[in-house]
Amino acid sequence: MKAPDKHIIDRTLNNTATPEEARQVIRWFSTPEGTKYLSSLMDEDAEKIQPGSEELYAERSIPSDEMYQYIMKRIQLRKRKQMLFRAAAILIPLLLFLGQFWYIDKRIDLFADSGYEEIYVPKGERMQLIFQDGSKAMLNAETRIKYPRKFGFNERKVELEGEAFFEVSPNKDRPFIVDLKEVNVKVLGTTFDVKAYATDPDIFVSLETGKVALANNTRPLAHLQPGEKATYNRKTGVCKISRPEDIGHNSAWKKNQIVFNNTPLSDVITTLSRWYNVEFEMQDSSLLYYNYTLTSTDQKLEQILKDLEKITPIQFSEEEGIIKIRRKK
Repeated sequence: MKAPDKHIIDRTLNNTATPEEARQVIRWFSTPEGTKYLSSLMDEDAEKIQPGSEELYAERSIPSDEMYQYIMKRIQLRKRKQMLFRAAAILIPLLLFLGQFWYIDKRIDLFADSGYEEIYVPKGERMQLIFQDGSKAMLNAETRIKYPRKFGFNERKVELEGEAFFEVSPNKDRPFIVDLKEVNVKVLGTTFDVKAYATDPDIFVSLETGKVALANNTRPLAHLQPGEKATYNRKTGVCKISRPEDIGHNSAWKKNQIVFNNTPLSDVITTLSRWYNVEFEMQDSSLLYYNYTLTSTDQKLEQILKDLEKITPIQFSEEEGIIKIRRKK
C-alpha cells in the first residue's frame, strides 16, 4: 500500500483530518511501513519532553506557583493526549486486525487445538463421518482415516488408507485434499470415490460430480471430469484415465450393494473378505483365472457364494471358520 501524503498523516495525528483521510492513514498504519513510521514518531516525542524540562514549553514567565502548577498540568495533559492518540492510531488497526481474526476463528476455529483424530473401520463394517465444514465421508470396511480436529486456514486435508466416498462442501479458498501417500486428490466441491488399500497394487479415483486434480510427490498426474476414473499404479507411477459405462458402480458399496464387473476371483474374495470379515483359502490356484459379473444387494454371504458357484465350476465350503475354494468334482 502506498504511503499517504505527510500532510494527511499530520492532520490525522492532530485530529483535523477528514474521515476519509483518517481511514486511509489508519489502513496504512496497519502495514509494516506504517507501523515503523508510528514507532519512530513516538520515539521522537519521548526524547523531546524530558522530566524536569517542562518549563521550556512555557512561552512567558509564570506569575505564581499556583499558575505554574496549572500550566504544567495542561502541558502534561496535552502531552498525554498526543501520546494516547498516536497509541490509538496503532491500536485501532491492530484491534480491527484482531477483530477480523476473531471473526475467522469463530467460523473455522483458527486458534483451536491442532491435534488429529484417527478412525479405523474394521472388516464387516462401514461408517459415515461428517467433518466440521459439512463435508461427508462414507468409509468402507478395513479403512483408516486421519484428519485434524480443526481444518487449517488454507486447506482441508485428510489422510486415507482404504476406501471412502466423499461429498465435499464447496470452498474455493480452502481446497479439500485427500492424502493417499503416493497420490494427493485435490478438490473444491465434488463427490468422488477413492480406493487406496495398502495391499492393492493400484489406487482408484472415480469422479461422479465436480472436478478433481491428482498429483504425486513430484508432478501433476491428471484432472478428472465427471464420469471418469483414474487408475494409478504404485509400482510404475503410471496414471490411466478411463470412462466406465456406469461410474456409480464404483461407489455402489455405500448403498450396501456389491458390484462385480468382469472382476477376477482374487479381487472378488478380497472384497468379500472385507465386507463379511471372513478368511478365504485357495485350494486350486488355476481357479484364479475366472472372472465374475454379479450384482448383489443386502444379501448374506452364503447366498452370494451360491450365486458365484452357479457361474463357474467352483465350490465354497467352510471348515473351522475358513472358507476354502475348490474346483467342483
